[in-house]
Amino acid sequence: MTIFVAGVHGAGKTFATKPACQKLGLLHATASQLIKEERGQATWDGAKMVSDVDQNQAALISAARRVRENGATLVIDGHFVLRRAPGIHERLPVDVFRALECSSVLLIRSPVPVLLKRLHARQDMSWTEAELSEFSMAEDAHSAEVAEVLGIPLKILDSPSAHEVETWLERLSKDAGASSR
Repeated sequence: MTIFVAGVHGAGKTFATKPACQKLGLLHATASQLIKEERGQATWDGAKMVSDVDQNQAALISAARRVRENGATLVIDGHFVLRRAPGIHERLPVDVFRALECSSVLLIRSPVPVLLKRLHARQDMSWTEAELSEFSMAEDAHSAEVAEVLGIPLKILDSPSAHEVETWLERLSKDAGASSR
């Protein structure tokens, strides 16, 4: 089973999720890490613009399947919407998340000014406040749509503490484990 941790770039997904997974004994990976390992290359740049979307998603599904072979819960942090170019955003097909065997979604949100500050601190100056706001709304809407279509829980956390993320990952992993029996 897979718990998908979503949110826009700079929301704090990896920062909060990785240590929580280590503490809870869950397998953590970023979507970009899995894609890069599977394909042997990155097909995105520092401004988070993605090419080869379909091939990347096939690689992500294949890598996730391989990682889950031991039956452990996999926590993937990634996105429901990708950035093709500034102002051009692409929603990933629901079938991607179905193939990832998502059992739940944890959406981490942060205020747009905070996101912009974090991205600029990473030397990514390609985002405007308007685009980041639009991207955030698209991520929110598409995560809700995917969760509804798949009939899985969606938990939204606004600027969560590491403890809140850990609490919800523990709860979601237990709920998913109980429902798979």
